[in-house]
Amino acid sequence: MSAFKNPVRTLILGGILFLFPIVILIAVILKALHLVGPVVRKIADFLGIDTIFGTATIGLLGILFILIICFISGYLIHLGLLKKWNSTFEDAVYTLFPSLRRLKFRFFSEEDDSGDNWISILLKRDKSFHIAFITFKSENGILSIFIPDAPEISNGEVILVPEAECIYKHIPRQEAMKLLVSFGKGLSVKEYQELEKM
Repeated sequence: MSAFKNPVRTLILGGILFLFPIVILIAVILKALHLVGPVVRKIADFLGIDTIFGTATIGLLGILFILIICFISGYLIHLGLLKKWNSTFEDAVYTLFPSLRRLKFRFFSEEDDSGDNWISILLKRDKSFHIAFITFKSENGILSIFIPDAPEISNGEVILVPEAECIYKHIPRQEAMKLLVSFGKGLSVKEYQELEKM
């Protein structure tokens, strides 16, 4: 009976961890629609379009209004005007929901997400290599390195190493995530050959 319970418990817990951020996102969107509702109603009344789609008009305009705000915010972040604020907010979200960082790393490459300061690497420790991420570099050359537990990146080990004493090789973020999820399988022959030289 216990052999049956463990997989079920794991599946239920995994489902909760997957659905929880989605439920939070839906709740945030509904709250945002509620907050912009009065403004949208005034705009709709002013433009005379409050009855085009019946009762759904305000909801559709609210979604459009939120999308416009998101677009403007994204544009300002792209220009660098809100970059510091966005970085702080993003770090707070990833602290609360570590699984979101995993999804981001799996689906967005460094080119698509140049604002993220996590650098994926193969770190040499003694005679072995670890999939790791450089999360911070201090002014005096000390690297903060996070070594995640496979297959997730929500748990792991943090080490501080002087950059001069650190041997590592940069690998694409999506490849690092693929290696973690597959428990180390999938590294190309070329990558293995390069590791032998380190």
